[in-house]
Amino acid sequence: MKYTYRKENLKEWQLANIDILLEDCKFQALIVEIKAAEDAGSKFVNQIGHDEVHKTKGRIETKFTNYTLPDNTLRINSAGENKRNGFDLLRIIDGVNERIFEIPHDAYFNRGKRYGNEFKWSPTYNKKDKVQRGNTQLLLDYEVTK
Repeated sequence: MKYTYRKENLKEWQLANIDILLEDCKFQALIVEIKAAEDAGSKFVNQIGHDEVHKTKGRIETKFTNYTLPDNTLRINSAGENKRNGFDLLRIIDGVNERIFEIPHDAYFNRGKRYGNEFKWSPTYNKKDKVQRGNTQLLLDYEVTK
């Protein structure tokens, strides 16, 4: 087997296979995290507890979701006690409805209901259901979509 794992090999392979890569939720989420930091004027750092540092907003953890679960909820994962005190602002990017939210740390931990490390909310933002009303309202209170 030939060694084809240098950065230039990987870059060439990536360009030829970008559609395959974008089907991987983790790969897509990483791209979203990096791009969101750039769009916000932050420095992407990918540290434990936060992904970026902004001059005025501080440490920001970005979470992205792009599909509805079988129980008719949207969710972010790895967003429980493991993140406590690791960020100042939690940015949630809803790729299903193309909405963006920035929730302060204390509001997220004081008002949000988590299921282990998952945070769930309504995919219709309670316009067609009564799913996860508290979490959905928390998001709506901190929407920043333009």
